[in-house]
Amino acid sequence: MSRIRSLFAVCMLIAIGAMVPLAEAQVATAKAIIAGSSAIWQSAALGAYNSSGVTAKCIAGFTSPCFHYTAKNFQVNDTRPTFKGGTTAVDKNSIWIVWDSHTTTAGASPNFIAYIKVDSVVGDRCYYGQPRCNVTVVGGFPAPGNLITVWPDGSTDSTPPANIQSKFTATTGPLVSAAATDVRAEDGAFAMCRANSKLPTASPGNATQKGLGYNSNNAAGTCPTTNDLAHLTAGDITDVLGSTAHILDFNVSGTDPFSGHAIVAGTTVPAGAAPVIPIAHVGVNGALNNVTDVSDAQLQALFANSGTGCKGTTLGGGAGSIDVYIREPLSGTYNTIEYNAFVYPDFSGTSQEAFLDPTLPNNNPLNHTCPAGGGKRIRGIGTGNVIDNGTVKDTTFDSIAYTFAGWGNWKQASDLGTCTAGSGCRYLTLNGVDGIFHQYVSSPGGTALDPGQPNTTVGQVPASDNLPAACGGNFPCREDQIWKGGLSYPNLRSGQYRAWSILRLISDGAALASVKSMVIASQAYSAVNTPDFVPIVAVVANASTGFKGDPGLQLLRSHYQQVDNAGTLIGPAPVNDSTTGDKGGDVGGCIEHFLPGITANQIAESDSTTGLIHNAPGNGCHFAPTSH
Repeated sequence: MSRIRSLFAVCMLIAIGAMVPLAEAQVATAKAIIAGSSAIWQSAALGAYNSSGVTAKCIAGFTSPCFHYTAKNFQVNDTRPTFKGGTTAVDKNSIWIVWDSHTTTAGASPNFIAYIKVDSVVGDRCYYGQPRCNVTVVGGFPAPGNLITVWPDGSTDSTPPANIQSKFTATTGPLVSAAATDVRAEDGAFAMCRANSKLPTASPGNATQKGLGYNSNNAAGTCPTTNDLAHLTAGDITDVLGSTAHILDFNVSGTDPFSGHAIVAGTTVPAGAAPVIPIAHVGVNGALNNVTDVSDAQLQALFANSGTGCKGTTLGGGAGSIDVYIREPLSGTYNTIEYNAFVYPDFSGTSQEAFLDPTLPNNNPLNHTCPAGGGKRIRGIGTGNVIDNGTVKDTTFDSIAYTFAGWGNWKQASDLGTCTAGSGCRYLTLNGVDGIFHQYVSSPGGTALDPGQPNTTVGQVPASDNLPAACGGNFPCREDQIWKGGLSYPNLRSGQYRAWSILRLISDGAALASVKSMVIASQAYSAVNTPDFVPIVAVVANASTGFKGDPGLQLLRSHYQQVDNAGTLIGPAPVNDSTTGDKGGDVGGCIEHFLPGITANQIAESDSTTGLIHNAPGNGCHFAPTSH
C-alpha cells in the first residue's frame, strides 16, 4: 500500500505542477515600448486601453478586455556610452502599461504596450540610438500608482501579471521600439548638438546662444566630428531639485556615433497639435498682479537677463522681483517656445539661455540671481519641476513658467489652494492671443465665451473640478461641451496662436502597427474624453452622444532642412506632406493652412484665400533652409 500511495503522490505533484496559471508560466509579448514626451502620455494610455469605447476594449491585435497600470520610478537605460568606455545613462520617470486577456488558451501569452515619459529628445535618442535604450525598474515592482484618473470607464489600476513584471525587473529590460516627441527628430538631434558644444565666443552669439557650453570640445552649435567619449558626451544638465538631463550625441540616419551600428529609419505617426502656455504665479509680492499678456519682446528681455533684471516691470507689471523658471534645452516644450517666441529658427531673436555659462557658479544647476531686482532664473527639468515644484510652490516672489496645454500638465497650477494664501495661478496670453480659449477673462467673474472656461479669477487655469455642468463637472468631457463652436483650442486652429507643435510618435517594424492603432484611438479621446490636443485627423460624429465631429488640424508648419552651425545637414531634405511622411525640421516653421483637396507640398507661402494670419519672416518663422 505504501508503494501505491507514493506513486499516487508523485502523480498528484505532477498534476498540480501542470495547473500553474498560464499567465505565470508564459512569456508576455511587448507590442510596443514607447519613451518620450509627457504631452501625449495620458491620451495615448486612453487609446491603448480602450480604443473603441467602454464595451469594446483594446487596440487591434489585443484580446479584450484590457487592463492598465501606472507607477513612478521606472527608467530608460542608454548603454551606448559603454562602447567608448563610459557608463550607462539612466533617466527615470513614470510609466503606464496596458495589457490584454490573451492568456486563456494553451500556448497563449498576454500582449502589452508600455510608455515611459521622459523628455522628447531623450525619447528620440533612446529610439534612434543603436542599441536602443531598455526600460527597467529597480528595487521591486511598484504598487499601482493611479497616476491617470480619467479612464472613460472609471476604472483604477491593476497589478500586471508576473510575466510582465519580470520583463522590467530583469537586468536588461525590453528595448524601446517607439519615440514620442513634441518636435521632429531632426530638431531633437540639433538640440542635442547645441547643448553638446562650446559657448559662442562673442556677442551677439551670447544672446542667441547657438552653443550652450556644456562641452568645450565641439565648436558652438556643431555636431561632433570625432567619435570619442569626450566629443560625444558632456556633463549633465541639472536643476536645483537634483534632476538631470544627459547630453549624449545621436544620429537620425546613417550609423550610431557610439556603436557604429546602422540606424533603422522610422515612420512618423502624427497625433495632434498642442499649444505651449505661459503660466504665472501672482500675488506673492504683487509684481505680476496686473499682467495678463506677454509678448515675444518682453519674454526675451526677461529671460535673457542681460541687464533688465527679473522684475515685473519687464512684463508691464509692478516693480517687484519675479522668479523665472526655464525648462531644459533637451525638452520638446522648451524647444517649441524657444523657436516660436525667443531665438526663432533663424536665430534672429534672443534665446532663453542668453548669457548663461554652465561652468560658472549657480548656472548649472541654474539658480542664478538676476543682476537687478533680486529675482532668479531657475532651471526645472520636467514639467513638474517648473510648474508643480516651481511656480506653484514659489513663496518668495511672483513667478513665471510655461507648459504644454493639457489637464494633466496644469493640474497643480489649476489648484489655487496649492498657491500661497491670498495669491493664485493664472495663464497668460501670448502676443495678445489666448492659447486655450476664444478670448481671455481679464477680470474676476468676467464674461467667458466658452462654456468650459472658468472665470472666478483672472486667466483661471482650467481644471477637472471646474468643467462645465454639461458633462457633469468631470471627465469624460467632450470638446464641444468645453468650447463654443465645438472645436478645441480655436486660436491654434486659426493660426493666430503661434507657440504650438505637433505631437508625434516614431516607430518601425512590428511595433508600428500597434503605435498607429494607439494614436488613432488617442485622437478620438482628445476630442470626446480629455481634450489635451487638436487631433491631426478627423474624428467622426456620433449621433447617439451628440458629438458633431472634428475636422482635424488643417494647419502645418513649413518644414526645412535642419543643419548645424557648421552647415552639416541633419537628417533628410524637408517634406511637408504629413500624409506621405513628413521629413526635416519644423520647430518654429511658418504656419500654413492645409486647404481641402490640396496636398501640403502644394501650399503657397503667400496663401491669402483662407484669411489666415501667417507668421512673417521678420517674426523669425522659417520658410527656407539656411544654416544656423
